[in-house]
Amino acid sequence: MQGIVRKSGFVVFLAGLFIVCGILRDSREAGSQTVITAAQAKDKKDDESCKKCSLKSLKGCYGYSYTGTSASGPIAAVGPINFDGEGNTSATYSVNSSGTNFQGSFTGTYTVNEDCTGTVTIHLPVLGISSNGRFVIVEEGKEALFMGTDAGVTVTGVARKL
Repeated sequence: MQGIVRKSGFVVFLAGLFIVCGILRDSREAGSQTVITAAQAKDKKDDESCKKCSLKSLKGCYGYSYTGTSASGPIAAVGPINFDGEGNTSATYSVNSSGTNFQGSFTGTYTVNEDCTGTVTIHLPVLGISSNGRFVIVEEGKEALFMGTDAGVTVTGVARKL
């Protein structure tokens, strides 16, 4: 059995070697500059898309959900959230925390960096606390992926434009 595996591995190695040699031969015939140019080619849109976000990139009403754990146990939430495009947010929520359901609302602030990452701080009046997180804007502002950053809390979620 080991002999078959060794022979198969050797055949795969040889096939790979022939393919690489063929590519190198073709590139030498076409000029090595072709290979270098192809390796360095980038989609200009991809480069620019990582550097075009602002507060206005996260604007409008989104539906969100998140799950994770807090100091009291498992937690999950859903609700609508509004971003005003100027760094302010407000939302209502339905939460299940360790099997207990409750509803409420919050306000907060957010920042957006040029690379489409950002931070958010929400103020939860029912609990008398603030909570912090980080996010990344994707799909040209149609969605944001986020995570909590407070000690003792591990939550992740998504917000999708309605």
